[in-house]
Amino acid sequence: MTYQIKSGQTDLRLGEAVTGISPAEPPGTEADTQGEDDRWTITQSGFEKDNEKVSESLFALSNGTLGVRGSIEELVSGSPCTFLADVYEQTPIHYHERHPGFAATTDTRIAVPDGLRLRLQIGDEVLDLNRGSITNFSRQLDLRHGVLVRTMQWCSPSGRIVRIVSERVVPLGFAAVVAVRYRVEAINFSAPLALESALYADQRVERLGADPRIGASLDGGGLAVEAVFDTGTPAMTQRTMRSGITVAAAQAHAALIGLMRIGVRATSAGVCEEFAGELAPGHALGFEKVVAYASDRNCAATDVILSHARSAAEDAAERGFEALAEAQEKELGRFWKDAAIAFRGEPQTERALRFNLFHIFQAASRHGMFGVAAKGLTGEGYEGHTFWDTELFVLPVVALTAPALARNMLAYRFQTLAAARAHARELNIERGALYAWRTISGAECSAHYPSGSAQYHINAAIAMAVRLYDRATGDAVFLRDMGAEMVFETARVWIELGHFNPRRNGRFCIDTVTGPDEYTAIVDNNYYTNKMAQAHLRYAVEIAGRLAAGAREAFAALLCRLKLTETEIALWRRAADAMYLPYDDRLGINPQDDTFLDKEPWDFAHTPAERFPLLLHNHPLTLYRHQVCKQADVVLAMVLAGEDLDLGVKRRNFDYYEPLTTHDSTLSPGTFSILASEIGEPGKARQYFDDTLFTDLNDLHQNTGHGVHLAAMAGSWLALVWGFGGMRCEGERPRFAPVPAQRSAGYRFAICWRGSHIQVEVSPETTRYELIGGPGLTISHFGTDVVLIPGKAQSFPVMPAVVQEAT
Repeated sequence: MTYQIKSGQTDLRLGEAVTGISPAEPPGTEADTQGEDDRWTITQSGFEKDNEKVSESLFALSNGTLGVRGSIEELVSGSPCTFLADVYEQTPIHYHERHPGFAATTDTRIAVPDGLRLRLQIGDEVLDLNRGSITNFSRQLDLRHGVLVRTMQWCSPSGRIVRIVSERVVPLGFAAVVAVRYRVEAINFSAPLALESALYADQRVERLGADPRIGASLDGGGLAVEAVFDTGTPAMTQRTMRSGITVAAAQAHAALIGLMRIGVRATSAGVCEEFAGELAPGHALGFEKVVAYASDRNCAATDVILSHARSAAEDAAERGFEALAEAQEKELGRFWKDAAIAFRGEPQTERALRFNLFHIFQAASRHGMFGVAAKGLTGEGYEGHTFWDTELFVLPVVALTAPALARNMLAYRFQTLAAARAHARELNIERGALYAWRTISGAECSAHYPSGSAQYHINAAIAMAVRLYDRATGDAVFLRDMGAEMVFETARVWIELGHFNPRRNGRFCIDTVTGPDEYTAIVDNNYYTNKMAQAHLRYAVEIAGRLAAGAREAFAALLCRLKLTETEIALWRRAADAMYLPYDDRLGINPQDDTFLDKEPWDFAHTPAERFPLLLHNHPLTLYRHQVCKQADVVLAMVLAGEDLDLGVKRRNFDYYEPLTTHDSTLSPGTFSILASEIGEPGKARQYFDDTLFTDLNDLHQNTGHGVHLAAMAGSWLALVWGFGGMRCEGERPRFAPVPAQRSAGYRFAICWRGSHIQVEVSPETTRYELIGGPGLTISHFGTDVVLIPGKAQSFPVMPAVVQEAT
């Protein structure tokens, strides 16, 4: 069985059609006996043009620098399909009433030239997918190889049938290269073939409509074609009109089969290479094509950028498609060895987890110069912006499966620290740094400050990402050279924002902020913000002590450069210890903020399904005056900073906020799944796990066409490892408290921890730990230390009775 995308959703069925979440098949069914290959393959069967945008997102390939949507070479749509992480335009934000500190411009990631487009003329007929008929259509992605394979047969209006096979790879080892191997074969006729292989720059930018989650108007900006070259390796350059970024694209062909190169033709939109051959039954014609990109900001020497692109294209073409595909398989093989994952008896769950993990791995930057956007490089959604969810959801997955890439992700934040300092000054914060809520360049791009700049908790998210990476890797050099400065500068903001409130017995209060729940904005003492600020400040104090003891000279230099004193560090400790954390004695819960419990609950009973998500149908003020949550807020604090809270408090918070939460954000279900596992709600844990797992494969939010949801994909892995596996990264050793996953015969996952590779396997009866690589280490199993040594697995009963009773 394979995934079959039909009627706008992924068909995961063995029998009846699926709507929404696919149930798991019990062990021993036909699905349980499928071959191993099928557990690694995502397949679309049948072509539906109306669902093409969703398919393009799902089958997108990337390497963190270049992203190419899974578009069809012969389908001319004009929609953007190719993106570079560092190519964006800047557009002025227009306000009728502008106040100091408002964001001045927005960054918008824009498509670079499309080098995949092909035009085939067979005799006197052009291969047009809008005419004739398409049969035997298949689009398949093997997650072990990272190669997208598409096959189809097209019957022309006159009855000619051709079979096409296209293979595509975006090599992880090249900065910005996409390679294609293409074959076309006549089935029932003989005729001449004229083939045009184009490099075009005519993609349209999706304009901002009623949905703020998609594209934006460039207001006259974009990429302008500067030159088209028709000699040597066909290439072109472009330059953004405002951000000053120069882009070069070059294409090269190799391994021609039955085709003759006729020449190159320049057009107003780009450059086109022409080939000719003779089609006949039993004889395939084909070629390999490589498109390479290079870019630079404020570079006057266009010929230098062009030379880089041409050299990369020629180098990759000389290596050949097969060599690039083999290198890709080896790179992915190393990753899958460290990130092994399995779900016994549930091939569709196993496959979906691997699919989500594949997208996360390919989205991570290989160079540390670019952020990971909410949609990665798979589409135009959110203008290509990076948000807090990169550090809070995506980075933990990467840190525990591919830690070197997590370091690169944090390096991007270090590169934009100067912009964060400037943003803090824009908001009248005199010391420290405040990271932009949404950005590409580092500057704030949110035009709606109540749900943008007011979310100061992004600073805590980045600090917690540094802490998790620090815990998981022990990378002292990173902490000394980058991490400490980020943590210190962002910690300063809490002191600037908050105050010791005499009306609350000297407690440290933080006013006028917005927490993760964007349906409640500009509040005092948001519980999540205060709890995370407390953890942030305590971590800043911790690493100050560690650096003072272990890297004294570097620490002294940093203190001098930042003008940071021991008195200020002591103030961090005092603020953390005095942090005001709202608690309601009557309900036994943590109020989301000072006024949340005073508001009228939202009338869910009289809100029809078509009125969701609420943000598309209600003025923000309507939402702000009600008890209604877009996503996990207090519940998220329970997961990320709840180590000092007992299960009773966590359960009461879960029970109170669950019916108030719409999960209109894809970030939410994974968090609810994790806490449900911890408090002993296996049914709800599985329900929310399935929800986040199939967010994109089932297009549950009806916007996967604008790009996949990387944080939701990460949420599925976290719901497995942090939820079912009960893993927490507190201190220098990982601790686990595994529980069975409902309806599952067992699951397995692997993590990297300080150079060691740990595999955890859980069945309904036992938990098995095994060190599969690296030096021995100590872990915690339900609070008991377990020493893992190479070659000796250790097993324990699942969920000891004493823990069951406590839960």
